[in-house]
Amino acid sequence: MASKRDLYLRCGKDPQWESENINLGSKPRPLRGPQAHVIKLVEKHVARHDGEVMSVRQARQTGKNEISAVLHRRHLWRRQNHNAAQIWIRTAPTWKPQITNSKKRLRELLALTSANTIKYPLFNGIRLEKEEGYIWRVGNASVEFISSGPNANVVGGTANVALDMDEAHKVTPEKFDEDFAPMAANTSAAIILWGVAADGLDLISFYHEHNKSIGREDLNIDLPCDIWMDGNPAYQKHVEARVKALGWDHPIIKTQYRLINVASEGRYLQPHHVRALFSGEHNREIKPDPNSTYQMLIDVAASSEQNVENALEGDADSQADSTVVWIYKIMHTLTPSGIYPYVHIVNCYWYTGASIPAQERELKELIPFWRISKVTVDAIGVGRGLAESLKERFGEFMVNMYSATPTTVSEDCFDLQARLEHKSVLMFQDDDSEEFKEFERQCGWTKYESKEGKMKLKKPKGAKKHIDMVKALTYINQNSPQAGVVEFLAEYSDRSL
Repeated sequence: MASKRDLYLRCGKDPQWESENINLGSKPRPLRGPQAHVIKLVEKHVARHDGEVMSVRQARQTGKNEISAVLHRRHLWRRQNHNAAQIWIRTAPTWKPQITNSKKRLRELLALTSANTIKYPLFNGIRLEKEEGYIWRVGNASVEFISSGPNANVVGGTANVALDMDEAHKVTPEKFDEDFAPMAANTSAAIILWGVAADGLDLISFYHEHNKSIGREDLNIDLPCDIWMDGNPAYQKHVEARVKALGWDHPIIKTQYRLINVASEGRYLQPHHVRALFSGEHNREIKPDPNSTYQMLIDVAASSEQNVENALEGDADSQADSTVVWIYKIMHTLTPSGIYPYVHIVNCYWYTGASIPAQERELKELIPFWRISKVTVDAIGVGRGLAESLKERFGEFMVNMYSATPTTVSEDCFDLQARLEHKSVLMFQDDDSEEFKEFERQCGWTKYESKEGKMKLKKPKGAKKHIDMVKALTYINQNSPQAGVVEFLAEYSDRSL
């Protein structure tokens, strides 16, 4: 029978063996896939004290928080009897839920009682001390949980063992350099950045490239989804479902599952998106079909002194932005797994520089004419008064006053891309109209930029290049979220209902 010393040595050396042979509660909690390998690499990095930064990019839903919590538990166990304070700092962009979840996971792995007694066998029933609301200590070893959010005041902290930053791709390089990197300076403590790919300008990407440039690729750990899918049928089904819904080249799949950086600024609609959008075989409709259901999207622009006659028409040569009104109908298609919606764009109204009262009068005629069932209208800035007037006339169940936020804007942008991946938004055929030509141009030059995982549209250089039409079309997500892209399948039927 192995001695306690041999047991401790075996656990210290082999986290996989520990997870399979030491009970957590009534049974062990084995590490899966490459989790134990990551733990070994991180602990080796921590032991070197060489002041370098390790980047760990790991696909979503693959147990990153479990790995971190095991590292914290092993730190508390292995260093509790050290003759000086041994401090490991754990950060995350938000206190709730991210730091709270980190604490919860460590609590589980310590098998902590309500009296803060550690039941995990290797600790021999010692008590965990909690100090100042954010420090968890066993003997001389501690884990400090702090926020890495942009407004967090953390200057002065010291991590003499390791600085371990969750969701580091969301931490600005400036915040890291000013507030966090100095924490590890006194002992050249290890720094570990956890996260996924992003826009290529984020903190993890910087150190990922830096490590390559200095010949330290051993400091870069990349674990994309395909590594975890092998031998894990449940995770494989999860990834396949996400890919089926969004497409293999969707920015979310690229960054969060395949770990491929997406450029921080580039063309919003790729050529295959544009081809899909303009592959519609239906004609523009001048009046509503009595058997169809129509919805409307409105992006509002201010009046312009250039439109002296207050004409309700578009002007591609104007420097002023335009109000855009999209009319579309929902076409339901029968697939082997259910009925799913497709968007057929049937008309577009384009007003450059018209006064808000003139636009309001026109819209109050268009909505009943087209028998619109749902309207999303831009309610920020000049659009607010118009939106309120439409809501008062037609009711809150028909009119959605949309006050966009960075989060909803990003969701809208991703949603339209995903719908186009599945060819589920179709433009009416070319009718040689000025608005059709302008929409084609805007689809070609509308750009996007990405920051901290959020996307927004951006005008290209050039005073007369506008993006109003593309921007308005992204509001589809707000108009009918229940018909979201997560329901779409890769296989479709030709039968329409």
